[in-house]
Amino acid sequence: MNNHLTSADKPNILIVDDTQENLRLLSTMLTESGYKVRKAINGSIALRAIKIEKPDLILLDIKMPDLDGYEVCKKLKSQEQTADIPVIFISALDEVMDKVKAFEAGGVDYITKPYQIQEVLARVRSQITISQQQIQLLKQQQKLIETNAQLQLIITTTKAISKAKDFDTALEITLSQVCEKIGWDFGEIWLPNSLATVFKAAEGWYASDGLFEIFRGKSKKITFATSKEFLREICDNQQPRWLRDASAEPCDVFQRNQLAQEVGLKACFGVPILFNGKVLAILVFLKQESSPPEPQLMELVNSLATQLSFFIQRKRSESALRESQHQLEAMAAHIPGCVYRGVFHPDGKMKLLYISEGEHELSGLNPQAAMSQPEHLLDVISPEDQANLYQALRAVAESQKPITQEYPLTSPSGKVKWVRNSARYSLLKNGDIMVDGVAIDISDRVAAEERLKALEKSQDPNWEMGGGEWVKGVPTKNNK
Repeated sequence: MNNHLTSADKPNILIVDDTQENLRLLSTMLTESGYKVRKAINGSIALRAIKIEKPDLILLDIKMPDLDGYEVCKKLKSQEQTADIPVIFISALDEVMDKVKAFEAGGVDYITKPYQIQEVLARVRSQITISQQQIQLLKQQQKLIETNAQLQLIITTTKAISKAKDFDTALEITLSQVCEKIGWDFGEIWLPNSLATVFKAAEGWYASDGLFEIFRGKSKKITFATSKEFLREICDNQQPRWLRDASAEPCDVFQRNQLAQEVGLKACFGVPILFNGKVLAILVFLKQESSPPEPQLMELVNSLATQLSFFIQRKRSESALRESQHQLEAMAAHIPGCVYRGVFHPDGKMKLLYISEGEHELSGLNPQAAMSQPEHLLDVISPEDQANLYQALRAVAESQKPITQEYPLTSPSGKVKWVRNSARYSLLKNGDIMVDGVAIDISDRVAAEERLKALEKSQDPNWEMGGGEWVKGVPTKNNK
């Protein structure tokens, strides 16, 4: 069994027995079965051997001259580094109390001499399997803990980024969160020019120790020029890069190698923040110990760099939206009357998406009140007509023709105005009807028309004033 394994992969077993014959027999048997075997003739030698190389399993005799097996086992179990080593006692002592004492000392199994080879192999194999499974389980638990911590870091940092007021604040949040959670000592941000030939240190940075302010201060004065330099390569490849020990790198690879050596910074990695296919900034992290690349860590920080890219896109979209809104409001302010956009739902309800300041002069409602209570704008329509409003508007929307209506509007103060409403209706895929329109006050025009009609009637013998109104009279003989 296990003969195909390399020496490094073979389970390491330490046999402790003061009888040479027992050592030779057990050693031969286990070696032929594919195990790596070491031997110790007493307890003191065994403890020294364990410090040099920790075994995967110990076969331990009880009766030995200097330290008996119980004492050796208790010493192992009292120390954190060796407490997890499984110990199988092998002894000629066959009394129940001997076995109880062995288990109380920390043994996992007990084999009585003289033993059968197959029994020893079976019990060794069983304990090695259990130990390996326990180690694997601990590794999985540790990995889950690390994964959970990384997810928490992503969630916490992403939330903080989304609430940041600007890009610089978002960068500073990312630096501090990452350094504190992953235990790195220094974080900084570098901003490249369009050709990635000049790099500028951004204002935000993080340091776990005031000593690193020296590194920070001197770094800000450096100009990066070589094509092989750490930052330049990240920009050119648009990929994260890791240096096991930046202080030991050549100057053309890590230009600040001497500075890093002065303050004791070694391992270093950088992650680009990409936006529209270009490197907008580079996150750089350093710590005091040298370290081989950690792909999972780079992937984690790369995820945060992606969130920063999303943040930039969102902020720019918000800025563009605000600018568009300002332009719309400025334009609407110069248009007579009220400009609006609304949606009619199939259930007959209406929602105003936008309404200009002209609404206040038109109806007496301020725009905010009109948007929060759009039903007030439908008060001018009779309940019977309101019931059929959606179907009527749907027919208009399907015709794709604009409509113009004139009607009186009563403000909350009771003042009546005449309004001319020009609108275009569009049928949306979900059944809603979008309306874009302009409503203007035509009260002066309507009043002028009324005066003109009254003047025409006053000059027409067929009309006469009665009860304060013009009524059509009966023609006289003189009028025939």
